[in-house]
Amino acid sequence: MSSLVGDVVIRVQAKLPDVEAHVIASALAVVAGGIVTFIGLIRCGWIVDFIPLTAISAFMTGSAINIAAGQVPTMLGEKKFNTRAATYRVIIDTLRYLPTTKIDAAMGITALAMLYTIRSACNYAAKKQPHRAKLYFFISTLRTVFVILFYTMISAAVNLHRRDDPMFSLLGKVPRGRHRIDRHLTRRIFF
Repeated sequence: MSSLVGDVVIRVQAKLPDVEAHVIASALAVVAGGIVTFIGLIRCGWIVDFIPLTAISAFMTGSAINIAAGQVPTMLGEKKFNTRAATYRVIIDTLRYLPTTKIDAAMGITALAMLYTIRSACNYAAKKQPHRAKLYFFISTLRTVFVILFYTMISAAVNLHRRDDPMFSLLGKVPRGRHRIDRHLTRRIFF
């Protein structure tokens, strides 16, 4: 759904550039919710049964390939082309610019490999030791946090003295939101 909402937002902003993206997405959510509510109220949910499982599976697979193709260039440190282009174009451009990858590729690929290795190891250990399956489940669930902390430490160690010229891409300063909470109002509510 996020892929479709993104496409709608891009198309509407091309025609109406003064409308903000979150307003378009919110309006789309209200319209879709209204349609689903209407279909539910008139008891026509059986219409969904006419959508074949093959079509749903194909759409989900295509969306997964589209999302993965858009994420791989960023993971490899390639920023020279548009990742919002058609999926086949993004894959071709990713392969074309493969020789220009940066050290970001080592960070991204090893982090991804670590995520899958921890998950596989926890699944294997849970099968071998069923009495500790809950422990391995929680370790597997927390693997993302572990990998983020591990690579944050690596980033800090490598780039501590390279603030002006970091070795690999960093998130940098996160901009503040446009909407601020009035502190006076917050104090009146909480105190």
